[in-house]
This record gives sequence, C-alpha cells and structure tokens, in this order.
Amino acid sequence: MIVDVHCHYTLTRRAAQPADGATPLERFSFEPEIEADGTPALDSFLAPRIFRRPIWSVTPLLAGLGWKPRPGPDFDRKLQAWYERHLLADGPIQRAVLLAFDRYHDDAGRAPPPPERRGQLGSDMYTSNSLIRDLCRRHPNRFVFGASIHPYRKNALACLDEVFAAGACLMKWLPLHQNINCEDPRTMAMLRHCAKLGLPLLMHYGEEFTLASQHPQFVSVQPLLKVLRELRRTAEMPTCIIAHVATPALPWGDRGPHAALLAALLDEFADAPLYADISALTAFSKLGWLRRMARAQELHPKLVFGSDFPVPVATTLLRPWLGRDYSKIAATASWPARAIEIYRHLGFNEIVFHRAAMLLPNLSRFATDPAGAPGPAAA
Repeated sequence: MIVDVHCHYTLTRRAAQPADGATPLERFSFEPEIEADGTPALDSFLAPRIFRRPIWSVTPLLAGLGWKPRPGPDFDRKLQAWYERHLLADGPIQRAVLLAFDRYHDDAGRAPPPPERRGQLGSDMYTSNSLIRDLCRRHPNRFVFGASIHPYRKNALACLDEVFAAGACLMKWLPLHQNINCEDPRTMAMLRHCAKLGLPLLMHYGEEFTLASQHPQFVSVQPLLKVLRELRRTAEMPTCIIAHVATPALPWGDRGPHAALLAALLDEFADAPLYADISALTAFSKLGWLRRMARAQELHPKLVFGSDFPVPVATTLLRPWLGRDYSKIAATASWPARAIEIYRHLGFNEIVFHRAAMLLPNLSRFATDPAGAPGPAAA
C-alpha cells in the first residue's frame, strides 16, 4: 500500500457552527462549537497576516485559483473542490493522511486569537481534528486521520486517547510555530503515551518557510534526539517521522538540523523507529536536496513518502532531470501523484513509498468502520 503521510487540508475560514443549515459535525469533546469566552469556534482558518505574505499570491495562482483571491466561504468552496481533484484522483496513492493542525499554545496552555500582524504570537493556520475526522468518514477508502493535539492543552493525554480511539494514524506537530518544547514534561508525557498506544508522530524540525518561525529555539533536532535517547533507554520511544528530512527552507539556509538527523538515522538510531519523510522536496526551494536524497540509497530504508500537499511541485524546473518522461509527468493532474512519478524517475527505492504502511495504525479504519468508533487499530 502506498500512503502519502503529509497532506494539509486548511480552509481560510470555516465556522464550527454551519451557517447554511447543514448538519453539524460530530465533535471531539475538546473542540466545542463555542469557545470558552462565548464566541463561535472555527474548524479551520488562516490568520489575517498570512494573506499579506507572498505564499498567498503564489500558491493560489499556481493552483489555478486566481491571484490573491478573497478569503471566505466562496473561495473555500472552490478550494475544497480543488483539494478533492488532487487528493481523490486515480493514481498510485492508496491512502492520504489528512493532517489536523492544532492551535498555538503559550507556556501556560492558552491559545491566543489568530495573529493580525508580524510579531504577534499565535496560529497562522488551524484545522480541527473534528473536521479532518469528518472528511475521512466521507471518503473512507482514501483519507486517513492525522491528528494534532498540542501537549500544553489541558487534559492533553485524554485528548490523545480520544483521537486514537476515533481512528488517528499519527500525531502532527510543528514545534517552532506551535511552541512545543520537546523537553517539557508535558511533551515527554505525550511522547510516552504515543509509544504506549503505538501512534507515530510526524514532527517538523529545521527551518520553516510557509508559517511564521515564532520559536526559533526549536529549529534544532538535537534536543529531540536527546529526548528520544532517554525514551529509548526506558523502552518508551514512539515511532517518529521528521518532516522534509529536516532540510533548510532555502538553499542557503541552516543545514545543521539536516546533518544531525542524517547522522542519527544512519548510526545511533539506525535500528530504532526514527524516520524522515521526503515531503516538499519537489518544491522549488528544495530541489538540490531532492537530488541528494535520491542518490543516498543507504538512507532509503529510513525514508517515508509524503507530498506536503498543497505545496506546489516545481515540475518545470525539473525538466532537465526528467528527460523524455517530462511530458508524461507534467500531464499528471494530481500534485501528489506527480511527486511520486518524479521520485521514482530520480531513483528513490520502492521501499520509500511503502514504508508508511508498515508504520501507521488505522490505515483501513474508516474503510472498515466509517463511523470511526473505538476499536482495535488496523494496519
């Protein structure tokens, strides 16, 4: 089974309470329709400051959704249809992990409102677990549930139990944006509990380009390796997948996290459940790393396929590398499917595409139990 472990699904503004009379989503207990302060909750949003960043101009244009489109319900309907065209298209991918993305929490466990301008701390992006579970129920033969629970949430371990019972196949964190210190006792408790449940984590270390790097002290992967070393010693290490092989956001960026991760994968953690995904290596800023990783055959048993959809695939820039296959690959409508064809052409071992099926629980959960009711994990 080929699984794409890294697919985002975020809308510009989706209310938890539908305004059009639609049936409300079944909700997780920690994601109510009304916030604690009495305001209506959202199931997904992009922060106001995102719309002033270059990414908001470039990605919708490349997706054929227009130049700087106006965010809101009308655009979100177009965006949902566009997501489905790419993620539900025929092709080699049999399961796509849709990722929830929890809100920024400060050290006291409070979630501030979406930031308006640079310098404010808060979530540039949010997608609720309730929304992602609902999408998995609607498309049970393709989508699987990637949960996101901030470890500083109140009752975080109970929240983790709730999403796992509902079919979660992994946990997604982006520490430098969300404010997650891997050495914090709350985070370590979550890591131990993920290990107990058999729930892998997909974590981003290294630089970040799309979302604000609000806590650059969490760029380095070294503290995580220290924590995993301790958890491994006590047989409490969960399966961890490091996004983008910890490559820098730009060609001239900080290579330290990538180098440290590669050394760990090939030496100290060679026989431990530490892996890296190759998502976004087809983006224009990471093409040099794409070729390096393709050549690193000794690393391929530790790599996992992911696309980082909806990050655009820089197919045109890859034309010299794709040769006669360029036209066929460029004609592939689905960006994730196109990414697989590029990786295969460049020589990535087939184990990279099938590794996730050996690591993730609940991959057939919604196909066999669309309600996502509690039950045993299905590999």
